Amino acid sequence: MARGFFALGPAMNFNIGDPDGRRIAQRRALLLGEAGDVVQALLTLLRRAEFDDHELPAMLARMKDAENAQLVKAHGRLTARTRYKGMSSHPLLEKRVRSNLFIDECGKSFPEPHLNPSFFSLGAVALSDSMVTTYCAAANEIKKEFFGTTNLTFHEPDMRQRSGVYYFSGDVQKQEEFDQAMDGLVDATDFVAFGVGVRKNAFEKEFVEAGSDPYLPTDAYELAIILLMERYVDYLANCPDKMTGKVTFESQGTREDAEHPWGFAKVLLYGTQWLPDSVFRNWIAPGVEFNPKRGSDPTELSDMFSRNLYEWIRDDCQSSVRPKRWDVFNRKIYCRADGLRGKFGVKVFPDSDIRDRVEAHRADCGATLK
Repeated sequence: MARGFFALGPAMNFNIGDPDGRRIAQRRALLLGEAGDVVQALLTLLRRAEFDDHELPAMLARMKDAENAQLVKAHGRLTARTRYKGMSSHPLLEKRVRSNLFIDECGKSFPEPHLNPSFFSLGAVALSDSMVTTYCAAANEIKKEFFGTTNLTFHEPDMRQRSGVYYFSGDVQKQEEFDQAMDGLVDATDFVAFGVGVRKNAFEKEFVEAGSDPYLPTDAYELAIILLMERYVDYLANCPDKMTGKVTFESQGTREDAEHPWGFAKVLLYGTQWLPDSVFRNWIAPGVEFNPKRGSDPTELSDMFSRNLYEWIRDDCQSSVRPKRWDVFNRKIYCRADGLRGKFGVKVFPDSDIRDRVEAHRADCGATLK
């Protein structure tokens, strides 16, 4: 039988199979993850009914251990867990300095089936407390010079379209001088950039509808938060001066401000497919803050970066596509070592058909660890 099988020849495009059992392990891990969700739901219902549930927690723990073992077999241990350990039993005991992460978005996170393609991006910048003060002072100087007041907020769409106050009554020279001042502000500000771009149509088709990865949320915003926090925690854990991250979102409205912390909190409580919850709690402070668009604030930087990132993924990450301040922001993007497997500060998802373009882009980036 074996001889007859192999005698079919190369025209059959013979697949050598799965000698290391990785696909089998991946399938087992997915099934264990789904079973764990069912057991967790059963445990909750039994406790509400005040029914004896003493056997279920131990079963749940064994299933989680088995799932993690299958994941390691399926994908390998992608990151060394010791890299993320702190120096004490509690991060507050280490008296770390604070890193402030300011997050803004571009595009709509909900599905838009009438638009094909459609995209969503999160842009974020990390600054120290002192640099936040430095940025605000420098931004105020530009606002006083060009507008005679500091009582306004740099708003990316208006600046890009040169509308409203940024039209400068049609004075082209004034417009160019303002653009140069903004380039100088971004370049001179000491921050590290992070970003996530979700290609929503591909995400819906390949993951949400297909159900190919039950670990991923179905909401683009929650997915982006997971991918962003994985990169931010890598940065925090590898800085020579150890820092604790504090997250600030740009305020979108009362409902959005209530929804966004939930995805962030789940990362700290449950971890992600690749990093355990303890890693996030060790390096990122619980709770978030919200800043409305008012006056000078580093969220202005994340507003500009999220739009740059949106335009880049909208054009399939072409190296020839250079959004308005792309070159300036590129130098600020987090990139550790070779920039692979979570060491690079920007993630495009899904990227299977354009991965070579994303990889090539990394050569232009690289904020150094400080």
